[in-house]
Amino acid sequence: MNLALSDEQAMVRDMVRRFLADRYDATTMAKGPMSSDDWRALGELGLFALLMPEQAGGLGGGAVEVMIISQELGRALAITPLAEAILLCGRALAADQAVRGWTDRLMQGDALLAFARGGEVVDGRLSGLADIVRDGVNADAFVVETEAGALLLVDVQDSGIRRIPVRLADNSMAANVRFDAALAQPLTAPASLWAEAHTLAGLSIIAELVGAMSTLLDLTVDYVKQRHQFGKPIASFQVVQHRCARMYTWLEQSRSLLLKAAMVGEKERTRAVTTARAYIGDTALKLAEEAVQLHGGMGVTNELAVGRGLRRVLLLSRLHGGGIAARSALAA
Repeated sequence: MNLALSDEQAMVRDMVRRFLADRYDATTMAKGPMSSDDWRALGELGLFALLMPEQAGGLGGGAVEVMIISQELGRALAITPLAEAILLCGRALAADQAVRGWTDRLMQGDALLAFARGGEVVDGRLSGLADIVRDGVNADAFVVETEAGALLLVDVQDSGIRRIPVRLADNSMAANVRFDAALAQPLTAPASLWAEAHTLAGLSIIAELVGAMSTLLDLTVDYVKQRHQFGKPIASFQVVQHRCARMYTWLEQSRSLLLKAAMVGEKERTRAVTTARAYIGDTALKLAEEAVQLHGGMGVTNELAVGRGLRRVLLLSRLHGGGIAARSALAA
């Protein structure tokens, strides 16, 4: 297995890293969701088109590109809807020429789609409740997976949609969404494409977690070198060194699992992503908690990036069932 990035992939990584470095530092990262202007700028750079299938007018980027972009977003602790808006909703629309307008707007960053589960369809209209829909407050449309497993596109312009805002742990906004006989457009995504979308969305989430782990470790190592106790930096204390070494081990083990999940063949990818989720979800949270503890009382506040980073990691590590759901899937 070749673990080296191609020249083109390295260029994508460097471009995303520069873009985020211009907008985020330790005082601003994870303070709130990425602005709509910055999200649109990412679309103009072609990142969303890169991650969309060619049949939808995209560039057909695969798992490695998902890993690269998501990991850089995680390093900046950027709060974005990439995993669900682009990789889930975008691929659900990919096979339908009838919704090509939505696909084009999504790739340009001009439209935001949110993924919801719940409800049932009667005579072409959707009714039911979808709880905790990420980015559901600001979404322009919903891709809904009903209780029966059907995929639907629902425009928020329909009067049969009611949204109740819910603030999440990382300060982003979700919504409890009620559909009251809302007009729903069926989507014809093949089962294989939809399964691939879930796998890539899961890969994106664990890549963000690994990126966040890297930043939290760097911030912690810098801090323990600067903080003095008993006339010397606490980084000179053996117990602190041991804790930082353990954090580094967690990061490298997680990074290895992420690389394997991104670079194995398509047939093995779903299990590899599930295996990585089973470990990384819980380990990232442990690392974030260690980072906060080593920063002392200030670590739990919004003043420091590690406190905000902990809340971001807490949310990411619990998405779609987190490590518990992953271990259950592996045991099944």
